[in-house]
Amino acid sequence: METPWSEVNLLLKEHGLPVIVPVQPGHGALSADVTVLDRATAQSLRDSLKSLIQDCDRRQVLIQDLILTNNQLKEKTGRTSTAAAEPSQQLQQLQQQLMESQAMAKTLDRKKTEKERQHRSEVQLLQDNQETLVQRCRELETTVQEQRQRIHRMKAKIKLAVQEEEKRLQTRADEIEDPQQQATSTRGVGGEKEEDVTADILRPADNPDFDATVNYKALLKSYEAQLEEKQKQVEQVTAENRLLQVQINQLQEELNTRPQQKELQYVQHRLTKAEKLLAQNNLSLSNRRRRHKKEDSQSLSTDVSDIPHLPIDVCRQWLEAFASRLKVDDLQEGLRHIRALENTADRVSGLEKFADEVKSIVEDKRAPVLEMRQTGHSHAAWCEKSYRNVLPKLKIWLHNLAGMKHLQASVTQLAGQVVPWDTSFQTVPEGEACPSTADIARNINEMTKKVRQAPHIKTMVGHFQKLFDVPKLSGVYVRMNQVYSRLGEMQNMMNSVREALKLDKSASCQTVVDRVVDLCEAHSSTTAQQLYSLLHTSSLDSVLDRLQQYDKFFPAFNHLVQQLQGILEIDNMEHIVPAVRALKLLS
Repeated sequence: METPWSEVNLLLKEHGLPVIVPVQPGHGALSADVTVLDRATAQSLRDSLKSLIQDCDRRQVLIQDLILTNNQLKEKTGRTSTAAAEPSQQLQQLQQQLMESQAMAKTLDRKKTEKERQHRSEVQLLQDNQETLVQRCRELETTVQEQRQRIHRMKAKIKLAVQEEEKRLQTRADEIEDPQQQATSTRGVGGEKEEDVTADILRPADNPDFDATVNYKALLKSYEAQLEEKQKQVEQVTAENRLLQVQINQLQEELNTRPQQKELQYVQHRLTKAEKLLAQNNLSLSNRRRRHKKEDSQSLSTDVSDIPHLPIDVCRQWLEAFASRLKVDDLQEGLRHIRALENTADRVSGLEKFADEVKSIVEDKRAPVLEMRQTGHSHAAWCEKSYRNVLPKLKIWLHNLAGMKHLQASVTQLAGQVVPWDTSFQTVPEGEACPSTADIARNINEMTKKVRQAPHIKTMVGHFQKLFDVPKLSGVYVRMNQVYSRLGEMQNMMNSVREALKLDKSASCQTVVDRVVDLCEAHSSTTAQQLYSLLHTSSLDSVLDRLQQYDKFFPAFNHLVQQLQGILEIDNMEHIVPAVRALKLLS
């Protein structure tokens, strides 16, 4: 059978709370464990319980929303931290790029310096080549001029020889009476040769000038051969002159592409400065520089202020000595090695201070004495003292520290046997590598206090067993949980009753009981009896049904009466019936 408390009990079961068992009227005699409530109070109590359960549900939903929001905030925080980490990574990348750019700039600067050095050497070489070519050009021009003068002299000689030969031939031709020779007397050198041949053929054998003519012809042939040879030489010289002209043009073009006079002056100015600087530093680029002997190097000053005046050979010897001592193959590595030695030297003072502190701790009066301390202020004596006195003590202390864990385990085991109800001594703190003696001593002192308090605690536990009827010690925790659960239920019920009775939260239980008694007395008063007689029922359910019927009927009846008053134009409900009768009589 479904009762008004069924819905409430269902909600209580869903939330894991004990149900309320209602007792029907007339079921039996009331006992001390039964609480009597009237229907209004019961309905108010049911409504209060429903509202409390709904409030709990709303709070649970709110808690879930808060958890969800918290998770979202955590995710948002994680994304924000990730987004914040990206700029730092970009900054690191930019720093790395900056370092790479600086290294690249240094490399480019070094390459630029090397190129400038090469350019200076090339300019010097080009300058030397230019001077050589200019000298060669002048020599060639002189040679060409001499060849031209020689050719001119040869031409003059040839011309003079030809004229003389023509005169002799003319004279010879006049002596010979031959019409053919007279007709051809005006020919050139080639015709003259033919005349000579013809004259030789026609000349009689007894001619006394026969040998002279033959010699003359041989001389003429030799002149012709010399002339041809000279002509060939002239052609050869002309060809050489052309080649020289081509070479001169090429050299002129090359000279035009070479640096100008201003650039050469600038380079010479820079070279002059460099030579002055080398001279100030006692350096020389000549291949014939003076080599210093070992005795001279030893006699030179080695002060830092005299370094600019040292010869370059001595400087190189010192650099080689430093490189061999540092065991490096590159001077840059030597600089890094020296910086590392400087850093090590800076840390040596701190290490010496640390060693002094360790030695002072070991040599403390409270420290165990292993052997007699040695006296001495040298470094070797101090090292011997450290090895013979400090290190053995440190080894002993290390062994003692290693045994602290075993001591802590023994103390924990002892705590489990002496104070088994206190688990704080049986857990080792996380992240603690080795417990200290102070912590172990503190735990032992606290354990001693707990042991001293054990009789009082046993008395309290025995009293609790007697009060709540717990035969065994293991049932104390179960009964305590039940007591706390019942106490919580009673607190919730009292708060609900206070809210239903509109009492303050700080109202005592006696006040709540008095208010409930007043309600019960009011329920059994004459007012209730008059209500029963008015509604002609003695059942509270019937009273509620009548009241519900009244709530449904009264609004419609009130609306009808107001409409009749408006139609009949009257103000009092008592005048409605007379007005209706008057209208009936009039009709």
